[in-house]
Amino acid sequence: MPADMKGIIAGTFLNLLQHESIDKITVKALIDECHISRQTFYYHFQDIMDVLEWSVRQTTQQLVEQSLKIEDMRSALRIFISFSVKHYPLLHKLMSSQRRPQVEQIMIEAIGAYLKELAQSRQEDISGSYLDREILLRYNACGLVGVLLEYGGKPNLNQERLAEQLEKVLSGELSAWNGK
Repeated sequence: MPADMKGIIAGTFLNLLQHESIDKITVKALIDECHISRQTFYYHFQDIMDVLEWSVRQTTQQLVEQSLKIEDMRSALRIFISFSVKHYPLLHKLMSSQRRPQVEQIMIEAIGAYLKELAQSRQEDISGSYLDREILLRYNACGLVGVLLEYGGKPNLNQERLAEQLEKVLSGELSAWNGK
């Protein structure tokens, strides 16, 4: 059995997802395509959503590792923007499925984990209580996912401008709601 069976299963799942809706991908279809037993699948994953969640976490971890090597936030944001533009058809397909709530939750948790790691690695001083920091983190994660999903599919998107705007939001520079 190959050493990275989880990766093989996830890769096959993502290939199937290019041609099918997530709602139509079954464990049987996946194991047939992978040429593995049902037992092998269930050894590695609980169900189809577990495969998706693992795939999103792996991809996010790669994006996090890339972005943490970069000194400035705008360049790090460009990595996520570029990814959302490149993979927009797949993201759109996932968001159009019956599993949208689960998919959205996975994405928000992944981006939230990234933002938390980014703040810790850059030793950002976020004032306030633990609960204040958690709500700020959640708010920014939800907002970032929403913006990436909304703008990722826009033709002629100015990725640099979006990175600049998101940097202003995350740094607090663009936060005034005082009506000016």
